[in-house]
Amino acid sequence: MSNVDVVQRTAAALPSQRQFESAMAAAAAATAVTATTSTPAPSLVTMAATKPTTTCSSPLGTATSPKSTITATTANPLNSISHTIPQIGVIGIKRTRNGDHKDGRNSKSRQRTFTKSMEPPVLSFYGTQPVPLPSRFGSLKKRLVTGHESALQASWGRLLDALRDEVKHIEERGSGLIPSLDFTDIDDAAKVAPFGAQLKRYGIGVIRGVVPSADASRWVEETKKYLETKHEYKPPPAQDPTCFDFFWTPAQVRSRAHPNVLQAQRFAMSLWNTNNDDRLATRFPITYADRIRIESVSNGHLTVNGAAQPTHEDSLIAAAAATSSAQIAQVDNGSLERWEQDGYGRGGLYDAIFKGDWESYDAWDPAGRITATSDLYNGAGACSMMRLFQGILALTVVEPGMIRLLPSPKLSTAYFLLRPFFVPKEGPPEQGASTEEWNTYLDASNWTLEKEQSTIIHGAVPGHAQRVTAPWHPHLQLEKSLVTPPTLQAGDYIVWHPDQAYQFSNTNYRSTSRPQTSSSSGSGPAQDMTSMLVYTPAAPLTQTNALFLARQRKAFLRGHPGPDFDSTGTGLGSEAPNTGRLSEKDIREVGGEEGLQAMGLAPWNISPAVTTTATPTTGSGSKTKSSSVSKHAPPTPSKGGDKKMKKEDADDMDVDAPSRSSSRDSRGSSTSSSTHAQAEVVRLANIILFPDRYDFYMPTRASSPAPSRERNEKERERERDRDRGNKERESSARDKERDKARIEIHGSTKAASSSSSSSS
Repeated sequence: MSNVDVVQRTAAALPSQRQFESAMAAAAAATAVTATTSTPAPSLVTMAATKPTTTCSSPLGTATSPKSTITATTANPLNSISHTIPQIGVIGIKRTRNGDHKDGRNSKSRQRTFTKSMEPPVLSFYGTQPVPLPSRFGSLKKRLVTGHESALQASWGRLLDALRDEVKHIEERGSGLIPSLDFTDIDDAAKVAPFGAQLKRYGIGVIRGVVPSADASRWVEETKKYLETKHEYKPPPAQDPTCFDFFWTPAQVRSRAHPNVLQAQRFAMSLWNTNNDDRLATRFPITYADRIRIESVSNGHLTVNGAAQPTHEDSLIAAAAATSSAQIAQVDNGSLERWEQDGYGRGGLYDAIFKGDWESYDAWDPAGRITATSDLYNGAGACSMMRLFQGILALTVVEPGMIRLLPSPKLSTAYFLLRPFFVPKEGPPEQGASTEEWNTYLDASNWTLEKEQSTIIHGAVPGHAQRVTAPWHPHLQLEKSLVTPPTLQAGDYIVWHPDQAYQFSNTNYRSTSRPQTSSSSGSGPAQDMTSMLVYTPAAPLTQTNALFLARQRKAFLRGHPGPDFDSTGTGLGSEAPNTGRLSEKDIREVGGEEGLQAMGLAPWNISPAVTTTATPTTGSGSKTKSSSVSKHAPPTPSKGGDKKMKKEDADDMDVDAPSRSSSRDSRGSSTSSSTHAQAEVVRLANIILFPDRYDFYMPTRASSPAPSRERNEKERERERDRDRGNKERESSARDKERDKARIEIHGSTKAASSSSSSSS
């Protein structure tokens, strides 16, 4: 998830430039005043910053103190906490080290002028014009279209016609487009087939009941206690007050390692059109340490961050968002990288689109993504790992309105990729114009390929996620095409395509605008509650992902933030001192060997015999129901209580055996025995993560566990036998050479004697 989520409003036009500048000035003035005069609201969560006069909020309780001490309050049912806060700026600004003793130098370095604080890449998303990029991007765009001009113009017209029908279809069906499947049915072919077809058509799916609700509730309570001990704390941005930079809370660590979550990810990734030559292993899902969303509702009203003290830069962004009435959605996994040769151009993922043949683009072919670089600019929060699905695991009930998605992965992707190459002949009509005027503006006949390509790539700036906005991408009609998923129960898992545009609808949380929750609805008195969501994307094992996993494993062991969220490497917001921080032992208890593998803490076994996953336990020690043997999971010995294994299960046993199917339209390579390419990926991943294990380097068909003493003795005996045999053969060869030499010498002597006798 991007580190700067945007605030959404529901009006139809952007603010005027005067309104925008006035809001910026007002925000700057308000920040200057509140930085010296503000006092924490008694019922809200606030935390002491490095300067005692600055406050910010905690996700779970209220505390104020110039020192890092734990306090309590009766105004909020959750315990209060306090932390020392470093000054946090806009994305792209280097963050200062926590606890830096050179306060004077830090303060001086942070005294920027108003213009410098308004960092264009962030604020541009709320303006009327996109940011012009360096000249090389004009050359890049020209190279992409040269020789394909006519084809692109024709394809643009076909795309706009298809989009018009698509938006109408989405508007008619709404949330009914999003399919759902019970976790217990992921092995039922009759139910999986329609679910898979709908998911691939619209890019979104919900898997119900992945985590038992009792486990989810325990994780929430355990996480609340865990956060009460946190002494280093990075506040969320003012414009997105419920997205916290926590990475190793009990809820996150346990959910990532839970066998049901891993099995659900394996199942979802198996729906991709992989073939035998793809160098990835979807049967081995790995963990990506993303953030967590926490919000507290007290007496039916949201109280988290209601009076948070934002930084100067955050105030500017929040003010821009508040005055902007444009719909803005975002697409993760890179922005400019999608056009750049060193980004997604490495694998030619979008070549068909750029050549005017978007119809042949396969959004579900992972081949072009394996070698892509999705983070060329090392942006804070930009994802470096290849993910096949974005995902959110609900640990509490989530009512509709939390997130909206655009259910058209193919057409929407083709559109925002081609949009920068085209310009309208006539500009957009004024606000309040008739439908006919807007239809004329959107018609394909009003759009033409730029003769001289500009340096603008709409919604894309270095180091930030791709944005799609109503003014810059008018044909997407975001007010109609963004749909809200149905209610998520605790333990439900929603996934969507990595190129899918999404929007957090209520990132500027207000009690008057937030949808009612289950605790605030009904005639009875409202109850206090905490809502918690864990970002849980699905990522396969690849060589590049293994390299990232090595960095992430180190961050976990040290308690540091995920590598993508700590680009400075300072460990800002470290969770190392937290009481109750989970360890490798806890991961093993939850997910067994498979859970450790997902975190890069145990090697992958690609021999026919695969280690059986231990029965998971919760933090409280109670066991959860072990998932049945699945064709989506690494094979485990069948037990009496398991469901009947299908034929594909037995085929899973040999990783190096060739797959039965190489078709990209089948799931054979994901559900059948692994191919040589997949086995090679596993071997390389083991070498990267466990370089001290010599057996992974051996040129054998499959790596093996560390050899036992008996095996070592047998191998040494075989080596001694080989050495003796070699010595005997060498000795025999030398004897033959000597005999041959003697014969030759004897023959020569005899010939010489005969010649001498003849001469006499």
